[in-house]
Amino acid sequence: MNALFTGSLAALCLAFATAAAQTETPATTTAANDNYVQISKIVGMKVKGPDGEEIGTIKDVVLDRNTGCMAYTVLSTGTGATRVTGTTKTVAVPWSVYTTSSDPNALAVRVERERIYEAPVFDYTRVDEY
Repeated sequence: MNALFTGSLAALCLAFATAAAQTETPATTTAANDNYVQISKIVGMKVKGPDGEEIGTIKDVVLDRNTGCMAYTVLSTGTGATRVTGTTKTVAVPWSVYTTSSDPNALAVRVERERIYEAPVFDYTRVDEY
């Protein structure tokens, strides 16, 4: 693994606490430890909209090589039968639209579900364009 990518992973700090992170830390730890979460915990998490309705599942995380910060997530939209069009697609969702969630097993976004569903389909060959 190249040093820049490894350094980016080491520098990444996120302001979301997950149930997995909370249950793996001893009860005596301070609340400050809840400010960090591993990328491996984010991949596979459900994403909910401002109304609490499920939007999709995080499939991947993309880091900015220049800053070492998370740039966006790759989200598989839809939840099966509840999806408006009945189909799913993969889209890029900027990390800046995420916010804390009352559900420790999910992340939340500040934008409406339809805005994410209307985003262009994500293409790994164009990863630098998103």
